[in-house]
Amino acid sequence: MRIGEYLRYKIFWLLDRLKGGPLKSKLNYTEDILTSRDLSHVSQENEMRLKELLYHAISSTNYYKDKTFRSLEEFPIVNKNIIRDYLSNFVSDKFTRKNLFKVSTSGSTGAPFSIYHSKNKIYKSIADNIFFSSKSNYQVGNHLVYIKIWNSKFDFMTRYGFIMKNIYAYSVFNLSDDEIDHLISHLNKNGNPISFIGYASAFEKICHHLDDLESNPIKFKTKSLITISEALNFYTKDAIQKYFGIRPLSRYSNNENGIIAQQTKDSGSKFRVNDSSYVVEIFDLKKDKKLDYGQLGRIVITDLFNKATPIIRYDTGDVGTLELNEDGRPYFSEIYGRKLDLLYDTKGKIVPSHLSAKLVKYGDFKQFQLVQKGLKDYEVNLNTDKKIDEEALIAEYRGYFGDDANIKINYVDEIPLLASGKRREVVNEYYA
Repeated sequence: MRIGEYLRYKIFWLLDRLKGGPLKSKLNYTEDILTSRDLSHVSQENEMRLKELLYHAISSTNYYKDKTFRSLEEFPIVNKNIIRDYLSNFVSDKFTRKNLFKVSTSGSTGAPFSIYHSKNKIYKSIADNIFFSSKSNYQVGNHLVYIKIWNSKFDFMTRYGFIMKNIYAYSVFNLSDDEIDHLISHLNKNGNPISFIGYASAFEKICHHLDDLESNPIKFKTKSLITISEALNFYTKDAIQKYFGIRPLSRYSNNENGIIAQQTKDSGSKFRVNDSSYVVEIFDLKKDKKLDYGQLGRIVITDLFNKATPIIRYDTGDVGTLELNEDGRPYFSEIYGRKLDLLYDTKGKIVPSHLSAKLVKYGDFKQFQLVQKGLKDYEVNLNTDKKIDEEALIAEYRGYFGDDANIKINYVDEIPLLASGKRREVVNEYYA
């Protein structure tokens, strides 16, 4: 760690110690739960926190008050729409709102959504971030480039906080060819190893630009790279390895809860579940039936640390497959962004995972997207300067969707970003 990074690291933890060490305490707990080999200890800790949360929700929120639920299994499934419509009934009367932190999502596929966090939840989220970031070789104080959608203007305290934490906040909307060149030139001059975190589609765009250059302009050393918010496709994963010289890791998180799971340096393609903060369940795609390990379904979580707005059996809107590792720990073998990001064949069955990635072999596309328009109607949107072998592509994809699939290929100039700054590779308009 360089001197400047070391000083930031020391100052960061000194400030926490002056506050009584709330963050260090949460980090110690997170490390204890996530690294313990004693699964009975982990189970006991989580069961204790779960019982506290359920009792707290029943005794202090209007939504759950006076209910006779005796276990998690008796609580109903909730989702963004329910919480949004009845937010005041979910907020615990043990807290004063002026002392809480309002946390909002962008509402990229629907109306904006907000809940409240207490300081205790904020500290746990930061501790989770520190722990999982360390699993990608990042430490507090390292120079971090954070690529996402940012507010157009930062106040003084926000800018000061970025400087102190050595964070370079970079907008996902500033990724024209010239802006990418300028960013790389700036980082080359920095002289320090660089850590990255940002939307997967942002790195995809950077890599496509690098494909068009005669040589790789990146001279800086990449210390770590984590992609968030979107699935990391095979092209981007390989291109990051080629240009940045490092294997990227993918993180599964959301604004309203925090880090739910992440790949680590030692986990391969598996997503290590953050069972220090959440109870994770998988439910059937169409009905509220809990599924066994190894089955694809809706990801439903219970947040053990948000007592300001108890989040119990919350349908995240995402889809995945939960399995058990050899050591008995849970992990995700598959994670999809949303139910709306799943495609079905002409008989109504889910098609193989990561189907959009198979488009890569048909050309060097700037962008691509698969859209299901109807039960048997599909469109392939390609942003490319060259025509492809359409007959071969259609023949292959009929093998996935069905011989009676109607597949149309569209050549487009741009696949637009969502309001959140993200781009969807797979869209299901028929089952929306």
